[in-house]
Amino acid sequence: MKLSIYVLILFNSLFSEAELSANKDTLIVGEHIEAHFNDLNSYGSDWIGIFSINASNEEYLYWQYTDGTQNNNYNFISSGFINFSPISLSSGQYELRLFYNNNYELISSYPFTVIDNCNTNLSSDFEDTFNVMTFNTWYSAQYGYGGLGRVAEIITELDIDIIGFQETNPGSIIEIKSLLYDFDGYEELFSTPSESNISIISRFPIIDTIDYNLYGVGANVLISNYDTLKFISSHLTAYPYGPYDLYQGVSSEDVINNELSTRYIENLDIYNQIITNHEYSPNLPIIYVGDHNTPSILDWGENNINQNFGFQIDWPVSQFLLNNGFYDSYRYIHPLVENNIGLTWSPGYPKNTFDNGEIHDRIDMIYFKNGYSKNLYPLNSYIYDCDPWPSDHRAVVTEFAMCFDVEIGDINLDFIINILDILSLVNEILYSSNLYCLYIYGDIDNNQELNITDIIQLVSLILN
Repeated sequence: MKLSIYVLILFNSLFSEAELSANKDTLIVGEHIEAHFNDLNSYGSDWIGIFSINASNEEYLYWQYTDGTQNNNYNFISSGFINFSPISLSSGQYELRLFYNNNYELISSYPFTVIDNCNTNLSSDFEDTFNVMTFNTWYSAQYGYGGLGRVAEIITELDIDIIGFQETNPGSIIEIKSLLYDFDGYEELFSTPSESNISIISRFPIIDTIDYNLYGVGANVLISNYDTLKFISSHLTAYPYGPYDLYQGVSSEDVINNELSTRYIENLDIYNQIITNHEYSPNLPIIYVGDHNTPSILDWGENNINQNFGFQIDWPVSQFLLNNGFYDSYRYIHPLVENNIGLTWSPGYPKNTFDNGEIHDRIDMIYFKNGYSKNLYPLNSYIYDCDPWPSDHRAVVTEFAMCFDVEIGDINLDFIINILDILSLVNEILYSSNLYCLYIYGDIDNNQELNITDIIQLVSLILN
């Protein structure tokens, strides 16, 4: 009887029209994958596994029954999907494979690719923008690949102007500066005199330093002769780490209480002592970077619930900053988390080496806040971990412009819109100075370029 059933199952499988697919064909290391299946034809106990592309059917990396468990409940589900999260697959080629009746006879397969964040997001060609980075170097790049020499190479390859470092001791900051001096454009550098493992290196002059406790260091940075911003590098407490606790069964209430008693207080101290302290120019535009060891509320909503193994959490640090005038630069540029997940923890430690059940998330942040008379405009933001990679965190880079907060059409910044602005706009169109701020002031039709249409609309604006 058992033989007859097996033969019948095998016969049906030969002519099965079962379909297997994934939510994405290309994923970032650490990103969850959903296996979608349709029109199964079996007697139950069907399962789906993840395999390296050339592995045998017995060499699965992850697997689940089609009911989403690893318990054989003898269920038959014709169509649906299962979610693999958390998951750690190094970059490479893989397959989803579908099997019937708890055996290893392949019914269907679907290939997918896992990639790292080695992208070519080059900066724009505008002459009034600058690049900032947050970079946790993992104990001064002692354990990854390439060491401090590779850290310096990465900075120059990406043309970074201001770097907020974490887990980088004072001696290593001196060594990084020494290495950078050998690269064009880095002959003169400034850094914060911090005794902790949190520091700032800048190609622009640092005119004031505000060091607060062990969690953050701030600096007023002179971007140009008339543009100053406040730049803060921070490293909030690592443990207890909320996503780990959630996955291990700690209640969301206890996780939030842990956040409020650790990272929330540390962030609040930085906010009060560095950001809003009246002694340290609180009205400047602010860029606040760091390894915050806590996710963002923007990444833990319903649209990303499968990545986060079923949870929606209002993470307090991000919620506080967003409620107090800050913007998350990566999410500002990439608002749809399902399209650009932006994972920074972790590419591996070292890269592509993981513990079982690692939880992946975006915890390295570049926030910004506008000033009293100047606004910050992010033009691009990306995650980066090109080999050889020296850290257990990915770096984050954002390109900014800083422009006066004036009305659109006030091209010459005299707070009056008149014929002089028309002349300035005509001159800019004819002899482009390639300044992003002029696009902010003069792109009246908001089509991302300056042309005759903007002149016509500016004339109409003045006449009306």
